[in-house]
Amino acid sequence: MTSIDDRTSGLGAPARTALERLFDPHSVAIVGASANPAKRGFQAIRALQQSGYAHPIYPVHPTALQILGLGVYSSVDRLPHGVDVALIALPAAAVPDMLRRCAAAGIAGAVVLANGFGEIGGTGAELAAALAVAIAETGIRVIGPNTSGLLNVASGANLVGLEHVPCGPISVITQSGNMLLSLVNDDRATKGPGFHICVGLGNQADIRYDECLTEFVRDPGTGVVAIHSEGFTDGRSFLIAAARAIPEKPVAVLRGGRSEGGRRAARSHTGSIAGVDAVATAVLRQAGVELVDRSDELAVVAGALADSAPIAPGRKVAILSDGGGHATLAADALAANGIELAQLGDRTQKRLRHLLGANAAVADPVDVAGATDADPLVFAEAAEILMGDPDVGLVLVIGLYGGYHLRFDPRLRTIEDAAAGVLLTLVAEHDVPLVIQSCYAGLDIANHDRLRAGGVPVISSIDHAVRVVAALERRGRLLATTPQRSTLVLPPPAAAIPGSGLLDEPTARRVVAAAGIDLGAWTFARTVKDVAAAVADYQRPCALKVVSPQVIHKSEVGGVRVGVPAAQAAEQAQAIIDSVHAHVPDAHIDGMIVAPMADAGIELLVGATRDPIFGPVVAFGSGGVMVEALRDVTFRAAPFTEFEAREMIDETIAARMLDGYRHLPAVDRHQLARFLVRVGDFVAAHPEISELDLNPVIASGSDLVPVDIRIVLRENSGDDDD
Repeated sequence: MTSIDDRTSGLGAPARTALERLFDPHSVAIVGASANPAKRGFQAIRALQQSGYAHPIYPVHPTALQILGLGVYSSVDRLPHGVDVALIALPAAAVPDMLRRCAAAGIAGAVVLANGFGEIGGTGAELAAALAVAIAETGIRVIGPNTSGLLNVASGANLVGLEHVPCGPISVITQSGNMLLSLVNDDRATKGPGFHICVGLGNQADIRYDECLTEFVRDPGTGVVAIHSEGFTDGRSFLIAAARAIPEKPVAVLRGGRSEGGRRAARSHTGSIAGVDAVATAVLRQAGVELVDRSDELAVVAGALADSAPIAPGRKVAILSDGGGHATLAADALAANGIELAQLGDRTQKRLRHLLGANAAVADPVDVAGATDADPLVFAEAAEILMGDPDVGLVLVIGLYGGYHLRFDPRLRTIEDAAAGVLLTLVAEHDVPLVIQSCYAGLDIANHDRLRAGGVPVISSIDHAVRVVAALERRGRLLATTPQRSTLVLPPPAAAIPGSGLLDEPTARRVVAAAGIDLGAWTFARTVKDVAAAVADYQRPCALKVVSPQVIHKSEVGGVRVGVPAAQAAEQAQAIIDSVHAHVPDAHIDGMIVAPMADAGIELLVGATRDPIFGPVVAFGSGGVMVEALRDVTFRAAPFTEFEAREMIDETIAARMLDGYRHLPAVDRHQLARFLVRVGDFVAAHPEISELDLNPVIASGSDLVPVDIRIVLRENSGDDDD
């Protein structure tokens, strides 16, 4: 008998990339195959066969001759050259060497199931380092370790083991096998559209979220990418990938680990309020992803984004309900999500009144008041009227639709089925999406299935239906404003700022000013005499601030005086020196910052941090003494555009005061947006900047005057090229 190891079977050099071969394998080797049904090496072969995988499966085992009807290879070295994927079902200690052998056999990628690497510390960390070396030396692409596996539903490449996963447009990236199982079950329960490719990244030793996202967006079988993440190893690359993906395919993200505290910088207001979750939430939204907060939302929101058209920008939502209680709940939920109801025109309301009768409510939300009980086709007629209104961008049907034949009369089933066809035609003709919430959505109802197949979500929960509407509204706004948004790609680094740690304020001011950021008038005065001369030259009261490397918090040691007139300048400067020496006897005083008092205005915070995951991030919000109390701050990954800066401004409480607050003049929002952009460009071009604080910035009219300026450089930043 000829051994299978002696056969020659060259697969040839594939034209596809390694990632294409990995996510859509045309051949799979099971390394660690087993004849024991309890072992993963057996279950993987069985799953591939049961899922209809039509390409070659190569079990690898040192002694077995046959497993599940397949000939077995005694080692990876004996495989036909150029297998696409190896599923490695071996103990962690054996993985690094096996990756080298797989690479030598021309295998493009590996799915490493084993745990016991970096997640356990100790010897696991050593194994993780050895794994990284093997990947770097060979170039083989690796999913995992500690992964739930890979599943290409369309091809049957089932290296996860889940059975009967419905095929559809949702591609999934997750770190949790249980989360993938939850998504599949949620999709089944809500009769969602199904899945295309699913991957569990595990420890992300090699392949990351951004690479998967980019690859999935290129795949014509993907309609949406649903992501569960417990942490990005390279957040900036993910932001860039997401920003590029959004014009092509929507991306929905559920994040775990949001309550963990982030790094804090003791010398920076910005660092003290820039928690990991606040930054991540803001920059992910900036990149265009749809963030969901609940695990039961991800499947339903992703499914709707894949199937439904977005709401046209500037248009609103019309509720069409057969019950006042449901309509009220839907209207409240829409308002909580920031979604406006349509202002229906007089002609629309007159037509609805004629159709629905005197008892109906014909202003949004529309309540049919029983007009559909005997004839559910009236729903389609009312929807047609609403879709013709110029203010309506989506119709949300609330109540019993599709189940009237169960609630009232079985003979209504034919009418409801006909109405479903009419509704699909209306959606296509008017280009207005439709979302249906029905108490009967969980049942097997033919008209519901027909609507779903036509791209109309049919959902049992009012809250889920509204969450879908909110996602479609945001999707529409994102697509309309894509040309006005940043790609989030970092610019080439500028010449590094010399030094490390906290810069003295005169140096910080010169660096910021050299970047084109206007700081207003100021002088660095080295002596009391120089202070007096500077105040006299400005011909108006000034602020005086001590400059000393031993004094960080100036006001706490009497190092600041405000509103100082020329006649008192020398006296006040000497008082600052005396107070500082009283509090910090060994303080060396380099001089003082002298700046004319700014006109009355709004105190704002402008700052930046270098987030360890997402890179340079700019903060904006209420400043001065209120920064810690209000925590009114939002963030953007730098660099960003003026359009994004204006969005940033509008998100804050401070924005309410910019258009003229009490006796204060209105602030020029365009000038403020340009100021924020320049700050973003500055920190994006200087990776050596760890923290930047301009707090407060006094905003009055078109004047923006930073009062305090702090720059913290990374320690030994000159030795670090990243």
